[in-house]
Amino acid sequence: MTRREETTLRLAGELHAQFAESAKLGQAVKANWRGLGHGG
Repeated sequence: MTRREETTLRLAGELHAQFAESAKLGQAVKANWRGLGHGG
């Protein structure tokens, strides 16, 4: 595997992890928003 391929795989993995964290944080924001009495 070339260095470029290794870097691409590593960055793709990091991006996947960041999307997962973003989804988790988005759910927390929605829950807090509802907790404040707001819809949605």
